[in-house]
Amino acid sequence: MTARPIVVRCMGRSYRASAQGDTVVFHDVTDITRPVALGAAHRTGNGTWDIVTARGRPLPPATELLPVLVALRRAYWP
Repeated sequence: MTARPIVVRCMGRSYRASAQGDTVVFHDVTDITRPVALGAAHRTGNGTWDIVTARGRPLPPATELLPVLVALRRAYWP
């Protein structure tokens, strides 16, 4: 089951977060005519989130979703 996407405003940009089971998928939607796929985070059994960029590069895990979003943004715009 997919939850309804929500828009999060953070760091001067707008992001869409969509839940798909234990996974949250993030897009930068600041420019609504060109949404950018950032990646996804998957909830693990030990209370952390495994993070993967849209290009499949794994990032260090995080314990909360805000650090996930920050990591994905930094991976896209270093």
